[in-house]
Amino acid sequence: MTAETQDDLTTQTIELLRELIRNACVSDGSADSGGEARSAATLQRFFEGSGVRIELVEPHPGRVSLIATLPGTDPEGPSLLLLGHTDVVPAGRGWTHDPFGGDVVGEGPDAEVWGRGALDMLHLTASYAVALRAIATSGVPLRGRLVFAGVADEESGGVLGAQWILANRPDLVNVDGVISETGGIPLAVDGQVRGVTVTVGEKGMSGRRLRVAGHPRHASTPWGADNAVITAASAITRIGEHAATAQIDDLWPQYVAVLDVPDDVKAALVDPELIDAALPQLGPIAGLAHAVTHTTYSPDIVRGGDKLNVVPQSAHVDLDIRTLPGVSAADVDEHLRAALGPLASRVTIEPLGSESPASRSPLDTPLYGALCDAVAAAYPGAHAVPVIAPGAADSRYFRQRGIPAYGFGMFSPRWRHSDFRHLVHSVDERVDLATIDLAVHAIERVARQVLG
Repeated sequence: MTAETQDDLTTQTIELLRELIRNACVSDGSADSGGEARSAATLQRFFEGSGVRIELVEPHPGRVSLIATLPGTDPEGPSLLLLGHTDVVPAGRGWTHDPFGGDVVGEGPDAEVWGRGALDMLHLTASYAVALRAIATSGVPLRGRLVFAGVADEESGGVLGAQWILANRPDLVNVDGVISETGGIPLAVDGQVRGVTVTVGEKGMSGRRLRVAGHPRHASTPWGADNAVITAASAITRIGEHAATAQIDDLWPQYVAVLDVPDDVKAALVDPELIDAALPQLGPIAGLAHAVTHTTYSPDIVRGGDKLNVVPQSAHVDLDIRTLPGVSAADVDEHLRAALGPLASRVTIEPLGSESPASRSPLDTPLYGALCDAVAAAYPGAHAVPVIAPGAADSRYFRQRGIPAYGFGMFSPRWRHSDFRHLVHSVDERVDLATIDLAVHAIERVARQVLG
């Protein structure tokens, strides 16, 4: 892509993305972080003169979400929400370029916009805004209603963003369908793109805290002591060694079918008895493949003891647990008790955080059909590959209300799933201009098809 071939939609998206990166709306989990008011102001200026209706919500000072609405000609027509977020995670250290500089590095279609949030998900947020403004100013009205939301706080769970809006101002996002992150990763065989991912669901969250009690005594004589930290360490080891059983749903085989691996590996990957042994043959996407076929149990925080010379009387282990569809809280507790075995009587299992079940949207909606058409238009001969995401996003709040939501974008052929996973929330996050060009045009196409 050169300056001569780059069209106005792409140029607008690149410039808006760069400004959103420079706003540095870093959400660190605290209510006073984020500062998404800066990006809300950017978006409000961007929409000026377009005729769209703007509304701002601010549940906490500085945590501003912007909702832009383009009414359709038919009040009974369909409606679509383009759901982006404007907050980003902290940058960390070791970047090659300024994480909040929004620099364009390189030339042509392989040139890249660098910065925190470029992938997650500011290039899509910018694409959604540009697509809505382009439709609003095109002079060709849509039959249905198109809504854009640039929300706060997604990176910290959406409590001050999408979740708050749905609980307090559902009228702003009362729609028939939603497009948001993540999706659009091309799957190639022999260099030919055969499929493009569309995220149709995501795993649930069912965190647990394991509490362990011991007996204090002077640490100078530790032999035979009832040390809570040692018991906790044994519990962690047992959980790590107690593998969850693979669950093969109707989505995973569709993903496997377009992987560039031998047929015998494909056969093993869709067999719950053989998949674990076959995972290492997937290289950098093995972790992703495991996550979308297993409920995962990750011990991430361990604390115990009060003083160096006292044998710990108590300890606790916090587990990040991501559940597949159909796995209940009772199933999680049963798995943990089985893993703990003889330690189960010494460990108290407590819920940690809110319980959020896995969610999934249907594949027979007009919106999903339009996403399939957009894939075929961008990559002739390729088809949409529905996948479930291992992580959480704002889409889940809409699925929980019965509103179909899909993670969708369009990445250039250079991207693989492993590349995306490697750069999201990592240093040197960036996105190429060819991806931005594909994404904004795909989004505009989908909106016009669904609402036109």
